[in-house]
Amino acid sequence: MNTLFKTASSPILALLLLLVFAPGVHAQADNDAQVINIPLSRPGEPVQLEISIISAHIEVIGENREDAQFEVSVMEGSRKIITPSGTKNLSIGAYSVEVEERDNRISLDTDWRANQVRVVARVPQRADLELETVNDGVIEVSNITGALQLTNINGPITAHGITGSVIAESVNDTIDVRFTQMEGSEVMSFNSVNGDLVLGLPAGAGAELHIDSAEGEITSDFEVDVVPSRPVVTREDNRGGVEVKVESVIVAKLGGGGPVIKMKTLNGDIAIRKSN
Repeated sequence: MNTLFKTASSPILALLLLLVFAPGVHAQADNDAQVINIPLSRPGEPVQLEISIISAHIEVIGENREDAQFEVSVMEGSRKIITPSGTKNLSIGAYSVEVEERDNRISLDTDWRANQVRVVARVPQRADLELETVNDGVIEVSNITGALQLTNINGPITAHGITGSVIAESVNDTIDVRFTQMEGSEVMSFNSVNGDLVLGLPAGAGAELHIDSAEGEITSDFEVDVVPSRPVVTREDNRGGVEVKVESVIVAKLGGGGPVIKMKTLNGDIAIRKSN
């Protein structure tokens, strides 16, 4: 592995890294990944991480550390270049990755539009995450304490060993979130149109589940109390007219109730599991 960037920390540090790969440079396996070390402006304090890539395998791992490390690689593609002597295959095209840190806020972005980018981020365990990918991507998170916002339009979302809160959305794949501990009273939501929803909670956890399921099976390792509920009507008046919305969900309390967790899927199954 090549360490491409490493410097001393500063309270007002802003790091910008640009990696450019010419055609023919291979970065398929982990041992070909480019390694980026990012010191923090405030070591020992929580971080905020934002990654938004069109097509990506994003993995974020929480560790006992006071910096952040990113391994970035690109899956080989099948682009070609036509020359007078014939057609030549290109492993990958040119692309760039930018990583910026300012006041413990880290962002990673790339202009890569073709094949899948793989990012493995190792960050302090106390971290708020905002991760997003669209085309045939994967989002995996482990051992994180914080607030997670995870969006993967056409791929799965997996988050295990989580303490805090999660908002997760996928259109066509499974959302699997397992909590070690829930903190705070924030409303959490898991939304997938065609995917299954798997929620793992500690054995003694309490929660209020708002379940919206048109098709599929609902199973629970916990005993639940189904609460009679009425449709909720919301009305919004504005200059352009009036908008009225009516929602009806199944309300089920486990462990006497607790934070509200909204679970909505059209065609998938819903499973509530004991995570320890």
